[in-house]
Amino acid sequence: MVFMVLNFTEIDAKVYELIKKEKEISLDDILNTDSQKDKIRRSIETLKLNGVIEEITENYNVYELDVNGIDALENGFIEERFCDYLSTNKINVSQLNNLNIPNLKKEDITLAFGISKKAGFLIIENGIINVDSKYKQIVEEQKKILDAIKNNQIISESQIQDLLKRKEFIIKKEKQNKKYKLLNIINYEILEDKELYLTPEMLRTEKYKTTEFKEFDVTKLPPAKEMGRLHPLRLISRRIKDVYLQMGFKEMKGPYVETSFWNMDAMFISQNHPARDMQDTFYLNETGDLPKNKDLILKVSEIHNNGWKTGSKGYQYDWNEQIAKKLLLRTHTTATTYRTFYNLSLEEKENSKYFCIDKVFRNETIDYTHLPEFHQAEGFIIGDELSLADLMAFIKEFFSKFGITKVRFKPTYNPYTEPSVEASGYHEKTNTWIELINAGIFRPESLAPFGINKTVIAWGFGVERLAMFIYQKPIKDIHGNDANIEWLREYIVPSIE
Repeated sequence: MVFMVLNFTEIDAKVYELIKKEKEISLDDILNTDSQKDKIRRSIETLKLNGVIEEITENYNVYELDVNGIDALENGFIEERFCDYLSTNKINVSQLNNLNIPNLKKEDITLAFGISKKAGFLIIENGIINVDSKYKQIVEEQKKILDAIKNNQIISESQIQDLLKRKEFIIKKEKQNKKYKLLNIINYEILEDKELYLTPEMLRTEKYKTTEFKEFDVTKLPPAKEMGRLHPLRLISRRIKDVYLQMGFKEMKGPYVETSFWNMDAMFISQNHPARDMQDTFYLNETGDLPKNKDLILKVSEIHNNGWKTGSKGYQYDWNEQIAKKLLLRTHTTATTYRTFYNLSLEEKENSKYFCIDKVFRNETIDYTHLPEFHQAEGFIIGDELSLADLMAFIKEFFSKFGITKVRFKPTYNPYTEPSVEASGYHEKTNTWIELINAGIFRPESLAPFGINKTVIAWGFGVERLAMFIYQKPIKDIHGNDANIEWLREYIVPSIE
């Protein structure tokens, strides 16, 4: 033990004596001894700076219910509601798609059936679904766990293994508990209580002229603090931008809040397409303005109605201007692509290439690979006689810049591109193929209103998805409320040349 003499305030002395008595005590217990919380915290920092006490930080996990967890606790798990209904109704497997179950959304019925079957709640004989009564006991045990979490009771991860596997109901948060341990016994003198800060009130009243302020030793260096660093997601975004610029692309920008016209109608997405449903899109309770160019609006409406002059039959309905005016949080940066088409010069409509890296929003359930808010990297090239082979070659070249050398393609469907492809990259360390990008050649119906007669190849991918590939981390560990703070501080910048 080292004996030294320090100048203390009364609060400094109080905190020191408490830690000296207890030998080790938590921050909460110290704060509970006095109403002057800020002064206590300053005293702790003073004691730490002078080597009198040591701070011990312990990380621990807490759990909270999300909206699905609250719903399950109040109304029952969806598999419970499903089994409740089947226990009193004789249902054939072939009838599942036509069922209407009270207090259960139609889109959840198939999911509830799958969960119930996997859990062993169902016995299927000759196509008839029978329910094993054990389901009640099992779901009641899970409800007890949800109730314990709701009431802030301590729950171990072993108790909630099944719930954690489903990646719903529960939000896992990392918290810190700070304790302080005595290192050195010291002697101290209590100074007369003096003012610490010069306030605006003192300046107005000139009270500062007669006020005695606490002296500070400006020769002592403050304790070293952790420096901020570039977020790994921003690092990937900057790298993507650098690659685009090196390849001769221009950058385009657009607003977060879009009209349905730019987000969907302009690119030939029908007004009854499932992507427009509330469960996929965040709508605002407002409407926006359509472009002032009436000719553009007329062409878009005619293409939807009957295909206009494109050779297409369109969607064979009456296009609704009011639906096109609905405001929403853009679901893809392709809305920015079409705004750019609208503003291209005649020369650029013959030959140009643009990119966009920006935020988009979708009404997604948070899981290993999805967040409701994420970043998309989009691009297009306008040119003569571009083909699917050119598009695939570009994608391979682009991802090679990130160390992804094995890329494979499969056909897919997009309402505004034909043909359309998805590309996956091979992850060498995990020996798995991971879907990375959606791409295609824009349909004539989506280009005609903008006077673009050349071929346009285009693509879009999630920046987070590429970051997951490169860092080998689930998206929730990289970005969002549950991001792993320690990893963000210490992550190693991967070699992506």
